[in-house]
Amino acid sequence: VARTDPRIMTMIVLAGASSFFVGNAFQAQMPEYAQVLGADNTGAWYSILLAANAAGAVLGVLLLEGADALRPSVRTAIVCAGLWGVTMGLFPMAGSYQVAVALLALAGVFSIAFTSMAQTLVQILAPARLRGATVGLFNTAMLGLRAGSGVTVGVLGAFIGVRLSLELSSLMVVFVAIAL
Repeated sequence: VARTDPRIMTMIVLAGASSFFVGNAFQAQMPEYAQVLGADNTGAWYSILLAANAAGAVLGVLLLEGADALRPSVRTAIVCAGLWGVTMGLFPMAGSYQVAVALLALAGVFSIAFTSMAQTLVQILAPARLRGATVGLFNTAMLGLRAGSGVTVGVLGAFIGVRLSLELSSLMVVFVAIAL
C-alpha cells in the first residue's frame, strides 16, 4: 500500500528522515547547549530548555485542536517538518538564552504539527484491510529510526561538536522536506 499511494510513502519518508537525522538525540546534549548559553550548574536553565520544547508541543496541540489553525494535508505536514528542521538548526546558533527558548518552543509546535498530521494522513489514507500494517510501518519509521539520530547528532557531535552536528542534521531534514 505504501508504494502504491505516494501520499502514504511521503509521510513515511518524512517521519523516517526527521527521526533518523534529528529525532530526540539533541535532548541528551541539552546540558552542553545550556552551558554554551551561559547556564550555571544548577540545572534549572537546562530544564527550562527542555520544558520550552514540551511547552511548544502543548501549544501546537492547542493550535491544531482548538484554533483549527492548520488543516492536515501532505503539503502542510511537509512544510511543518521543514520549519521544524529550520528551527532545530537555528537553535544551536542562538546567541541568547531567550532566543534559544523561543526557537525550542517553535520547534515543539512544528514537531507536534507534522507528526500528528503525518500519522493522521497515514491512518486515513490506508485501506482498512491494511491499516494496521501501514500504521505499523509508519511508526517504525517515526520511532524506530531514532537510533540513527544518536549517530547523526550524538556520535558525529563527539567529532565535530554538538552544535554543528545538530545544525547539519537539521539541514538534512530541511533538504528531505524540500525534496518531498
